[in-house]
Amino acid sequence: YDDPLLGTTVVLSHSGGYQTIYACLQGQPTVSAGDSVTTGQVIGCVGESAIAEAGAHLHFGVTREGVPIDPEEFLNQ
Repeated sequence: YDDPLLGTTVVLSHSGGYQTIYACLQGQPTVSAGDSVTTGQVIGCVGESAIAEAGAHLHFGVTREGVPIDPEEFLNQ
């Protein structure tokens, strides 16, 4: 979806109530609502679509049951 501040955004639902959020992507992501994805699959490309932030980058977040959690604990796995 197109978030008013973070731009083009993809949210993936995972088991255990987790969701990962990928924002500030280029134009159209390579996935659509309801698609299943696999590890390593490209879901979109880094862009500059976020109005709230400058420059090309990826905004990444993790929530569990709607509560934001620190994604760093997942990045080392």
